[in-house]
Formats: sequence, C-alpha cells, structure tokens
Amino acid sequence: MPSSTEHRKFSRAEAECEMTYTHPGTGANGTANCLNLSAAGILFTTKQKLTQGCSLEITLVPANPLTPPLNAIIEITRVTLTDDKSYEVAASIEGIKGL
Repeated sequence: MPSSTEHRKFSRAEAECEMTYTHPGTGANGTANCLNLSAAGILFTTKQKLTQGCSLEITLVPANPLTPPLNAIIEITRVTLTDDKSYEVAASIEGIKGL
C-alpha cells in the first residue's frame, strides 16, 4: 500500500535498459536509457530534447535475451535538463503495442 505521501497508483521497478523511440507523426527517432517503469509510467534519460505533451512509440530492449521487448505508446508528462546536459523524461504509458 502506498504511503500517504506517495501519489503513484503503481510502484516503480528499476528497469535499466536501452530503448528507442519514434515520433509517430514525423518519423523522427532517437535512443534513450530507461531508468524505471511501472504499470502506468516510465522514466528515462536521453540526449535529445523532447517536448511535454508529445506522444512517442517506444521499444525497450531488456538486457536479458529471454525477456521480450516492450513496445508501447507513451505521452511525455515532464522533461528536466540534468547536470550532464541530458534530459530526464517522465511519461505515462498510454497503450501496449504487439510485435
């Protein structure tokens, strides 16, 4: 059960792995590093500046080859510039895509 100060509906699990993303409207793509995810959201870092409110198609590539990749549609809810000039991006998972 989440504490009274925790507002997330689902707990986050560390899921450090590589990921790719594509903007469905423009076809622009990039790479990122997933930090953690839950049933409803994801946190990742990237060198490319992304825009809050933007939707992306993502593919997470797990380090364990027995774990299948995750393909999903996300909506960016927060973008923060970090000290190392990369961007920390929080997003909600809007849907899971089949392979």
